[in-house]
Amino acid sequence: MNEMSLEEYEKTEGYKKFILENPAIGILKVQVFTADQAIPIANAKVSINKVIDQDQVLFFEGLTNDSGIIDNIKLPAPGGEYNAETFEIPKYTTYQLNVSNGNYHTDKKYEVAMFGDVKVLQYIKMLPNNVGGSY
Repeated sequence: MNEMSLEEYEKTEGYKKFILENPAIGILKVQVFTADQAIPIANAKVSINKVIDQDQVLFFEGLTNDSGIIDNIKLPAPGGEYNAETFEIPKYTTYQLNVSNGNYHTDKKYEVAMFGDVKVLQYIKMLPNNVGGSY
């Protein structure tokens, strides 16, 4: 599997196909915390990847602010709206979300579904490194 940045991937034929299938933009807000949302985790590294064909593409990488938040992450997503009459959920695409901080860990793998023209909020719960177990 090839690992590449979004800038590298944008130069490939695979990107053209991916954007045709995902012409809209979804917005992601990530909030990283510990102690049941009581303590935000600043400077947590957030990476958002997607495997497309044989490529692992890095769509975003950044650090949380003092409130444990990264906001307004723009990600390609399919268009479409929720149909209230048929209860049909619009198409979506998924991304892998990884979070790391030297003082904390998470036992979960996060996969976030992105919808076109929708803002998604993803909470990430982390535990201090001296606390074991899963939750």
